[in-house]
Amino acid sequence: MIRTLVVDDEPIIRKGILNLLNRLEDEVVVVGDCGTVKEALILAKNCKPDLLFLDINLTDGTGFDFLNKVKERNFNIIFITAHEEFALKAIKQGALDYILKPIDEEELAQVIKKAVSVHASHLNERLNVLNSHLEGKSTQIVLRLYDSFQIIRFDELVYCQSDAGYTTFHLTDKRKFTVSKSIKEYEKLLPDGRFLRTHQSYIVNLGFVDRYEKGGALYLKGEISIPVAIRKKEALLKRLF
Repeated sequence: MIRTLVVDDEPIIRKGILNLLNRLEDEVVVVGDCGTVKEALILAKNCKPDLLFLDINLTDGTGFDFLNKVKERNFNIIFITAHEEFALKAIKQGALDYILKPIDEEELAQVIKKAVSVHASHLNERLNVLNSHLEGKSTQIVLRLYDSFQIIRFDELVYCQSDAGYTTFHLTDKRKFTVSKSIKEYEKLLPDGRFLRTHQSYIVNLGFVDRYEKGGALYLKGEISIPVAIRKKEALLKRLF
């Protein structure tokens, strides 16, 4: 979810933006709205938004005054203005984009789509950096789910299963978490001393292997049957025995 704050000194404009956001994008949740620099500073600190719709002219100053006073700028900005001459200054302030009043629904939909894409990209970058930093040192992996980050400990991860570009993590307590990344991505992140890819669609935790039958069937504890590709058989047997 993209936590969104709407800052505009005209209540009717704020209400219109809120109504449009509610119709346009499920991934956007509005965490507050206000019309002054003072209120915006308080809400930005307390609500921790990912995205701000920020008017240029506010009751007690400007959107630029707000940016000069805010202590932590951990959000993207879409400026709202009735004057196109402010657009260049807005872009120089690092704005993601700007929209002109009166607000056009199609234009708003486009900037929201852009904001969703940028937000997802930033989350993936941070997650990749985190997992890369932990690689080889950690006892866990971090998954990005739809609306949260899920920590998975290696000692509770039984196996991973891939299906059509998605990967499902199966845990000891029967919980399952599905992420929109291929199993190949996680093969690189899971420690190879503990995990083995037995098939194009499966990675298993070797600590949960119960038995390997001569016919080629691999069973994990709990009678979970896992396929073993012919080309993976030798590597599996070497690791087990």
